Amino acid sequence: MEGDSCRRTRKTGLAVLLPMQAHNTVPARLLVLLSLLMLILPSKPTVSVDEQEITAEVVKTWALKFGKAASGWCEVATCVKKITENFKKLGAVSQWVYATKMLEEMRNDVRTMMSWKAKTITNIRDTAEMAVMKYTFDPDMKIDYYSAKDPRTSDGKTMIFYPHKNYGNTPINTNYSVVHVPTNVYDQSPEVLNAIKWSGELNTVFRNNLAYDSSLIYQFFGSATGFLRLYPAIKWRAPVGPDMYDCRMRPWYIQGAASAKDIVILLDGSGSMTGLRKEIARNVVLNILETLSENDFVTILRFSESVKSVVPCFENTLVQATEENLREFRELLKDLDTVNIANFTLGLITAFELLQKVAKSNEGSQCNQAIMLITDGAPYTYEKIFAQYNWPNIPVRVFTYLIGREVTDMDEVQWMACQNRGYYTHVTTLAEVREQVQKYIPVMSRPVVLSGEHPIVWSSVYADVTDVKLSDWLWQEREREVKMRLNQKSRAKRQKEDLSFLQYYPDGNVSMMERYAAPNNDYAATEPEMPRKPMQKKYQPNSSPPYRAVQLLITVSTPVFDRRNFSNVTERIRSSKNIWIEKVKEMRVANILGVAGTDVPIREIIKLTPPHKLGVNGYSFVVTNNGFVLYHPDLRPLFQDMLKPEYNQVDMAELELVDDDRLGPREFDETLYEMKNSTINRRIGWKKLPVKLHIDGMRRVVTKRNSYYYGPIEDTPYSLVIVLPEPYGQYRLSGQIEVKRRTENLQQYFKDDKWRVHPDWVYCESKTKEGDPIVSPEDVIRKFIHEAENKQNFKWKSQSTSPPVNDAPLCDKHLVQSLVFDAKATDVDVKKCEKPALPNQYDPLGLLLALLPSDQMMGMHGIVTTFVATRSGLLRFDDHRTEEEKGNSTERPFYETHTRATDELFYRRAVDFYHFNEMAFVFAVPFDAGTKNTSLVTASQAIFIGNGSQKAPAAVVGVQLKHSAFVERFFNITGTCMSKCKYKCTDKQMDCYLIDNNGFVVVSEIHEHTGKFFGEIDSILFDSLVQGNIFRRIRMYDYQAICIDLIVPSGPANFLRTPFRHVANIVQWIWSKLVMYFVQTNVLPWFSDYVYASDYYEDEQGNDGKAARQNKTRARPCDKEFTLYEMRPTDAWGQTKGVIPNCSSIEDCDKNYIVQMVPYTNLMMLVTYSEECSCDNSSLTDTNTQPLELEEVIYDEDERCYRMRNGTLRKLPEPCVHHHPEEGSIGQQCGLGSLLRASIYLVVGALLLRLL
Repeated sequence: MEGDSCRRTRKTGLAVLLPMQAHNTVPARLLVLLSLLMLILPSKPTVSVDEQEITAEVVKTWALKFGKAASGWCEVATCVKKITENFKKLGAVSQWVYATKMLEEMRNDVRTMMSWKAKTITNIRDTAEMAVMKYTFDPDMKIDYYSAKDPRTSDGKTMIFYPHKNYGNTPINTNYSVVHVPTNVYDQSPEVLNAIKWSGELNTVFRNNLAYDSSLIYQFFGSATGFLRLYPAIKWRAPVGPDMYDCRMRPWYIQGAASAKDIVILLDGSGSMTGLRKEIARNVVLNILETLSENDFVTILRFSESVKSVVPCFENTLVQATEENLREFRELLKDLDTVNIANFTLGLITAFELLQKVAKSNEGSQCNQAIMLITDGAPYTYEKIFAQYNWPNIPVRVFTYLIGREVTDMDEVQWMACQNRGYYTHVTTLAEVREQVQKYIPVMSRPVVLSGEHPIVWSSVYADVTDVKLSDWLWQEREREVKMRLNQKSRAKRQKEDLSFLQYYPDGNVSMMERYAAPNNDYAATEPEMPRKPMQKKYQPNSSPPYRAVQLLITVSTPVFDRRNFSNVTERIRSSKNIWIEKVKEMRVANILGVAGTDVPIREIIKLTPPHKLGVNGYSFVVTNNGFVLYHPDLRPLFQDMLKPEYNQVDMAELELVDDDRLGPREFDETLYEMKNSTINRRIGWKKLPVKLHIDGMRRVVTKRNSYYYGPIEDTPYSLVIVLPEPYGQYRLSGQIEVKRRTENLQQYFKDDKWRVHPDWVYCESKTKEGDPIVSPEDVIRKFIHEAENKQNFKWKSQSTSPPVNDAPLCDKHLVQSLVFDAKATDVDVKKCEKPALPNQYDPLGLLLALLPSDQMMGMHGIVTTFVATRSGLLRFDDHRTEEEKGNSTERPFYETHTRATDELFYRRAVDFYHFNEMAFVFAVPFDAGTKNTSLVTASQAIFIGNGSQKAPAAVVGVQLKHSAFVERFFNITGTCMSKCKYKCTDKQMDCYLIDNNGFVVVSEIHEHTGKFFGEIDSILFDSLVQGNIFRRIRMYDYQAICIDLIVPSGPANFLRTPFRHVANIVQWIWSKLVMYFVQTNVLPWFSDYVYASDYYEDEQGNDGKAARQNKTRARPCDKEFTLYEMRPTDAWGQTKGVIPNCSSIEDCDKNYIVQMVPYTNLMMLVTYSEECSCDNSSLTDTNTQPLELEEVIYDEDERCYRMRNGTLRKLPEPCVHHHPEEGSIGQQCGLGSLLRASIYLVVGALLLRLL
């Protein structure tokens, strides 16, 4: 291998002058020329090994020589000087950015877009309310409709779908809507069928809305009867497990139907609440928790003889219903004891007093208040308690859930709900829990209905409903699949079968899970980690990835009311003659028909805060009234391919990490908190903060100072924040070419296929229809430039209060004309670029390279690709490989995987490093470069235009070259001395490294070290560099991490055998037999008997299978901390030469080291040497250098409890409608009890048969 042969020759003292890859490509005449040059030019002095010590001056000379050489050939290859000159000649200038004005424009654009979405749902709402007014209920309704689960009619007519770009290429049909009915709702009931019938009139308004605003995606109406009408029509994607989707349980429905609420759940913990009743009650509580959002507050009190909070930490308080707090409730609900007698008096008084305290202290939601009583019966009505705490105004609603079949105290429990504006339900089975729980929502919505106001409600961010959320159940399912794979693999090995089919699993989720014992790789922002797959011989450009990116959304919704304020109700009354008579009575009602809504993709907001206006390393994010972000560049919602449990409740303070070494985990800067408070309270302002940002998969860190500008988005609960880095973020490059006033053929700058534009930026957009072919961004630009050449009447995109109505493409004038300007400035011929100056006489190879033609010079240095990326999203590139090399490549080329210009890491790092060294190229290698011999080095340099400190980034040039050639050049230079020196980098006693500005090895004599963090190679030496102020240690925190806990199985030891144990075993055996008898014979249909099909045996032996069965794990959210490093500026460096004493078990064995910055690069040269001994790093353990691994932050229980109890800064949601004076006229619409009675006809018939 190349790397091995290089490594073998270096320690022999031979100076290899040519890269090994060049032997087969350099013409013979050039080799002759090189030989003549070496004979003619003075040879280097011969140096003996017993000369003077290595000095810092020698290392400095090496570093300078290599820095000049490396930057020199990069300058020539990239034509950086010519491109810079072109920008200036074309008139590009640096201009000051008026950040406050830019923020104002972006806020207005976002508000306008959101007003279009609000108009959409008001149209749906008005149409639905009018449709109901005209509709007559048909109790015998039979209707044919398109079901989302199976979009076919009864006559077999199947709907046709076409993919659409706006919907992520999901197949849709814009002519129809589909209806989804939950599994727990009977789809043939008259109420459901009649609602489906009249809601069919919404199809027209759906289509009209889409015609008005082509950027709309899904529009929908969620009915109070349970179904969802969705437009455009799609085929419902089958979820993992049973389809439990119910629109009435979704946040957008609940928040749209009723205002925020404070809830106290009173759970009966008496001895009668055992067995199935206990399980039903627990599921009722879990389903109530599922209906809560971060705008709500809740606590759970378990009462028997005393009242205790289910979560001891939450004693005597209500906590915000965040996912973290709800998870704490769920965990502790698993193990609840049921003992003694229920003390209803104490439980009700505690609940009322707690709600009163919350209302008076301005805590909680300050809106609706409710008590949820879950019991199997109450002996009294406790009227005195309600009279004292709740009457006459009834600020607290009481909802009661009676649990169990054979119950006697039904009337008392129903009375409590009916006399306190609540609702009563009787839950007898687990199957009906979900349906019964949601019945409290229409009652909560009555004040809103009676008010006649239709609030427009904006939700927090959430993912597409078909995206899977990480849970204990899902993790266990994935783990079971992993174990099955491992057992199959183990068995196949023993049978000596072909395992090639195991190299790639079609289920990539399982493939990733097989690394669950390794450190978490949860760094993906919006895309999961791709599974490992053997690369084909040739890359297929049109192949699709196995996963799609998660689509984040917000929803705007509004309630739909039944405007018929009165309803005819049939009552059965007993006459004086003891005869039942039916009487029709008109009753006041306040019914909610459902909630209308539409989804707004987060990309629509990002599109209106365009990155090209924010500049490189600038970004925006949106904050809700609770301080959570809708989107942020560091928001990472996925763990593997699953949504993190708290992905939509990430606080802005957890993402903007202030660079202050005094701050520990969960300790936030005061200025940051002031800014958060201002954004939540919808103020306009700005702040400056020193921040630390992790990049490159949390392996690198950048420290800088950012400017934050923020302000509210009117008519929403959101605030927009834009972030500009200092100092270059305050300036923008101004340079455009007028397309309409062209004086030349602009198509010449886009003539070939060696360019790309940013795939996510919107240069031009037009209305699209389903079935339209996918057009590349490059083709869009080509088409626009071509049409602009032939006509002048096209229109640019402009700010408007209504969506565009014409079908012609509308282009962003500033972005497109900047793109044309950049295309002209970067249209250079590499062969005509300026050559480097002739080197001195001691560098014959450098002299030769200066005289060589450009293409041959590229081959000599192993240059693979050269490129330039600009501020307008343009990427130009040249691939210098031969056709044979392209055909043999197993990896996608650089220009296919790095097309995002200013968003790419090479661009961002080069711009940030410019202020350390304006002439520097930033070099980097992949972190796994040491595991293969075909790695490439990427070097990039930023181009700034302007004067003094008023410079703006214009572009970044770059080059990719073979790592082996880069290494050879380095050791050619450092293998010689200009004067007498004792050691050289090619000698055995000396080790030489090139280390980048974050501590990663770019060049080492041991190839396997390449790409590794140097602290992992020699932690003692790296710690010395930190102590010498060469590197800075920076502590980082990840508040979105997932921790994997190993579930330790119980040991094999037996219990102590006593007579009591034997009696208990006998009782347990008898009970188990009885239970199995009832279950298997289905005498009592409590449970369903089920089995799982499996392809492996649980008792299978073998190491792999045994390990798979034992390593059970559990995934959970947590905080993690880790340490990263950043090189300090050279003027802050301390001693650059040092000694590490006693670095080996051999006495008096010291390690000497020298460090020098490599000029014109981001690299540091490190030279170590020792006298007649070999250092052993393992003998030294006293080090503060931390490996780049994430470790969980373990909090004190009191600290954790304080954080969960107190929550974070927030603003109360608006509006709040929790009371209406006319609600008392509604009457006793508070639920009915269910009573199981035997059929009188069956009983009489049975008696007659018996007598006969």
